[in-house]
Amino acid sequence: MPEPGSIFENRYKVLLSLGRGGFANVFLAEDIRTGDKVVIKIPYSGQMEDSAACERFRREMEIGKLLNHPDVPVALELSEKNPPYLVSKYEEGRSLAKILSEKGRFPIDQAIGMVASLLDTLHYCHQKGVYHRDLKPENLLLAPDGRLKIVDFGIALMEGAPRVTWRGFSGLMGTPEYMSPEQIRGERGGSASDIYAIGCLTYQLLSGSSPFTGGDPMTVMDQHMTKTPEPLPSMLPDLHPGIWAAICRALRRRKQERYSSAREMADDLRHPENADLRWIDEPDPPLVTADLPVKRTNLPAIGVVISVIILLMLLFVLLQKH
Repeated sequence: MPEPGSIFENRYKVLLSLGRGGFANVFLAEDIRTGDKVVIKIPYSGQMEDSAACERFRREMEIGKLLNHPDVPVALELSEKNPPYLVSKYEEGRSLAKILSEKGRFPIDQAIGMVASLLDTLHYCHQKGVYHRDLKPENLLLAPDGRLKIVDFGIALMEGAPRVTWRGFSGLMGTPEYMSPEQIRGERGGSASDIYAIGCLTYQLLSGSSPFTGGDPMTVMDQHMTKTPEPLPSMLPDLHPGIWAAICRALRRRKQERYSSAREMADDLRHPENADLRWIDEPDPPLVTADLPVKRTNLPAIGVVISVIILLMLLFVLLQKH
């Protein structure tokens, strides 16, 4: 892995490490040819030989070319040699996760303004057939103009694209505190999953804590399926009921009950007097274990194996008789 001060690929001067994501090391660098700051992603050493590493970067590159929006990353270069790497445009701003760790939460008006603009960005992505599936403070930057920028589309899904799996990854893709129930059930996730994550994020921006927390990922995921978060109005008496109704609708366990689009949720946040207040008290039954999909078994293959075993047993009996 490159070290700060080193020159990577005879072109990029590495300035500092920006941290580790779920899949790659991330570095801030300067493009020696242009003088521009860029972000370089390099897979962990354990993923270097995995062919899906390049496929994942290809997906990010395709998304970067498809989306033309000021609040989503711009992919500049993809190299598929060993090690593969992806270069993206650097965006000014601070990690939302770091800001939350320092200040705890945001004032209501600021938080709602940030989320509403983020929902506009998501609506644009969804219209282009791109679903993020891992929205969380670590993947968001708060820009100097007060807008949230998405900085990582690492496990995003493009409409019609095949599923990509990585060695060492489970079938669950996402971060437990922000995963929708359908993602926990093993579904690929889509626009409704992003809206659910926005519900979790909005709750955290206002309260300083995720709606579902626990000592381990399994506990958190179980809470998504069975628990109801503490009502925000009990912590924030000045919160407009319409805003709480919008968050409650975004956090519905069954995806068909959530907003049909990110823009629809943004409209309710901007005009909470128009939000449907019934979602505040609407029962949201748990999704218990019995509701989870049964893991599919390859029944035809098992049938063939059983038939072969029976034939072998019959053959053995016939040979013993003779």
